[in-house]
Amino acid sequence: METVQEHSKMDVSLTAEEAEAAGKQRKSSARATRVIKRKGELLTESEKKANHIASEQKRRQNIRSGYDQLIQIVPTLTPSQRSEALILQKTVEYIRYLIMEREILEGQIKEANR
Repeated sequence: METVQEHSKMDVSLTAEEAEAAGKQRKSSARATRVIKRKGELLTESEKKANHIASEQKRRQNIRSGYDQLIQIVPTLTPSQRSEALILQKTVEYIRYLIMEREILEGQIKEANR
């Protein structure tokens, strides 16, 4: 039986299958692929590759989520427009439009306060 001190020296993580078996605590078992390693142990090449793939998938998902949010916010974009270049271009145009509108409104407020 491990003592608390020995337990703290371990990286206690579950593989996806173990997490699912332990009451399906995680919604996405694909993101929960980790192995139990003692501190100081190096990862195998396949573990490094799996970690890299998982990190890259998470990064791509975050980017997709950002583009989806831009499509929802920018009025000139529609969900069918999936070109990243077009999304960025129209977002810049919309931000410039908002800045111009704000400057106009600030000018109107200054005129009204005179």
